[in-house]
Amino acid sequence: MANNSLDLFLGCMIQYRLPLIEKGIRSVLAKLDVPFEDIPQYSCCPEPNGIKNSNYYLHALTASRNLALSEKRNHNILAACNGCFETLKGVRSEVGIDPVLQQKINADLERIGLRFTGKTDVFHIVEYFARKVGTGTIRDQVVNPLRDLRVAVHYGCHFLRPSHRIQTDNPLDPHIFDELVEALGSLSVPYDDKMLCCGGSLDRAGNATAGLDIVKTKLEKMKQAGVDCIVTCCPQCFLQFDVGQDSLKKVDMEFNLPVFYFTELLGIALGLSPEELGLEEHRIPVESVFEKLNRRKQAMQQIKEEFDEEFLEKCYECAACEHDCPPARFSNFSPREFVGKLLAGQLEEVIADDRIWSCLDCYLCYELCPSKMGLVDVFTKLRNLARKTGHIPQGFKNEFESFEKTGLVAKYAVARRKKLGLPVFRPELDDLVKMFTQPKSKKQGKGKVVP
Repeated sequence: MANNSLDLFLGCMIQYRLPLIEKGIRSVLAKLDVPFEDIPQYSCCPEPNGIKNSNYYLHALTASRNLALSEKRNHNILAACNGCFETLKGVRSEVGIDPVLQQKINADLERIGLRFTGKTDVFHIVEYFARKVGTGTIRDQVVNPLRDLRVAVHYGCHFLRPSHRIQTDNPLDPHIFDELVEALGSLSVPYDDKMLCCGGSLDRAGNATAGLDIVKTKLEKMKQAGVDCIVTCCPQCFLQFDVGQDSLKKVDMEFNLPVFYFTELLGIALGLSPEELGLEEHRIPVESVFEKLNRRKQAMQQIKEEFDEEFLEKCYECAACEHDCPPARFSNFSPREFVGKLLAGQLEEVIADDRIWSCLDCYLCYELCPSKMGLVDVFTKLRNLARKTGHIPQGFKNEFESFEKTGLVAKYAVARRKKLGLPVFRPELDDLVKMFTQPKSKKQGKGKVVP
């Protein structure tokens, strides 16, 4: 097994066709202080569809040479392309278990001073960030959470399959990429045909129409799911969706879904600028994503002025009171739902929702809260804000208006008190009502005391 040092394997497509992805990868690795080295002697991986299916031995020999270059340095490989990852990891497995093939390959490699033994490991960049860096560490490094951003995650085939060689995740129901995307604060949105291939090599097979039909089908499913953007971890898949949308425009099909390679989305969450990530080179403009994030940032400014954001985040993760809250048990009231909407910057939507008035102020949430804070004060603040904007159920509105005019919330029961032999007197509340309606001093300006 090699040591923990990494050699960055970008592959042909990123270096020569999509250098914008390379720019983002290098910026993110630098930001996260992930050390790596470049190997000028690396060749094409080689590409698994065309080269392997034309000459398997040439494919295996070339991949073995790339592996041997890092093995000679006692380094592992960090691959940024699904195809490169599958080729290098697959050949490492195939040659490693076939002594005859390994002997033949090494006979050729020894002519150029190299030898393959299989001790160099190969990591996909998504796999590395998820398992070696860790989603928790990534989450802690986020300075620009992508909350409220609905993302369609596209895995691609060669990141997961063939599973007996790749072994990154469940090949039919994976989670590793989704969890990493959600560590950035965004939401990975389920959609039909999520695991459908992008159709990337069909154009080279002379069947470009079928490849574009696959792209169209995927885009339609993503649109139906209401996503804001697409994230891939493969340059071929990136091209299919980014350039593919451009091609579909020519037949009057517009989807306008921005496409990101994973490190671009990660870079945005880490606070890197669009220029540092090469985002201006995309075919499909990405401005709509930044506009949404900026709208949320502005909305969150008011949230931060009114509420303790750190507490809300802890509360949302905890949810200890969610299933014991009485109105939550017997109605569609959900404390966690409202906290989540606040964290998404949806204050106006929350205060316009009459369900916030279902909180009974019973303080059970306080008693169950590990931080002994609960949500009563949060819902009190929400309802105060709601009343100011006219969002108040009629029953509470009548009660408040009665209190503001008379200082009471119920009518004085003269007859019933007489019947029970209780003293009859009207509360003397003129001073209280006067305070409610008395103009303020000139220094303060005129207005009611009640906010």
